Order: sequence, then structure tokens, then C-alpha cells
Amino acid sequence: MNENPLLDHFDAPYHRGDLPSATHRQSVSSAACGDEVSLALQIEDQRIQAAWFQASGCIVCQAAASMLCEHIEHRTLTELADFHAAAMLDLIGIPLTPGRQHCGLLAHQALRKLLDAH
Repeated sequence: MNENPLLDHFDAPYHRGDLPSATHRQSVSSAACGDEVSLALQIEDQRIQAAWFQASGCIVCQAAASMLCEHIEHRTLTELADFHAAAMLDLIGIPLTPGRQHCGLLAHQALRKLLDAH
């Protein structure tokens, strides 16, 4: 294992791929850098039973999506209502420059859009 959690998640991502049983899907992209993230969630009884992602782009974007999926799985929608951008940046675990914060928050943006539409 690396000492850098971003590299850990980039090297061995959590739930990267498709989730055929997804009940909700959301994709976002960054016009600034071209990174893309798609979240696929299986939500039952107001709880995220499974969270998978697909991403292309920089290490920060891909690793943050993996971290997000691991963090949100098995949580209720109520628990995630207060999961804001600052909490996502804390979850990443290392300081990101302002220019890299948008990469670390792309998966979070997909989650917010998905939850707001739910």
C-alpha cells in the first residue's frame, strides 16, 4: 500500500466498472480539463446498496471517484444529505491545490446531481 490514499485508490479502485442492477445513474464532465465520471447506484429503501463508477481523466479524478463509492455504499440518503464538497475534500485525505480541487470534486458533483434529482 502507498502512503498516498489517492495512489492506493488509483492502483486498486473500489467498484470501478458497470453496475447492471443500478437504479440511478449520473454522469458529469469537466469542460476545463475533459475529465469524466459516471456513477451508478443501486438505491433500495432510501439506502445505497451498491455504488460503482467509471471515470476517465487524471489520477485525482479517478481515485476520488473510487473513494466516494467506498464512502457512500450502505449509507442512507439522509446521511448523505449533509455530505458537502468540504467533506469530500477531507475524504481525499491530502491537500489539493485549487486547480486540482475540481478534479477531486467531480464524482461528488455527480452524486449531488443524482441525489437532488431523487
